[in-house]
Amino acid sequence: MTQLPKATLINLIHFVPSEETALFNSVKKTVLNEYLNDSMKYNGQFYLGGQVKMYPDEEITLGKIQEVRDINIKRVAECGGPCNSFEASSIYNHDRKLNEMEAIIKCYLQICELHAVLNK
Repeated sequence: MTQLPKATLINLIHFVPSEETALFNSVKKTVLNEYLNDSMKYNGQFYLGGQVKMYPDEEITLGKIQEVRDINIKRVAECGGPCNSFEASSIYNHDRKLNEMEAIIKCYLQICELHAVLNK
């Protein structure tokens, strides 16, 4: 049984599904290069959703995405919403990236499930 590589930023950028092309190509993947560019600017690291420091070879999971969401909820409860339009724009941009990454991870997990079924 062949197992797909972990869902790291690097692996997701280079991932080319065979029979699942339509499924994987249905998600927007610009966030992968955005995070890769961030990691090149910031000592080899990027911040998932603007909150959780990660490296391009670290696995991105739905749990990590939920961790970011929990941090965001806690910060809004403690500090309130954004204090100016710049901060609001930054929050919106990080939310967009997080939502795109979640869609990619969910699609990747579906492909992993398909592989598991096909290889039984």
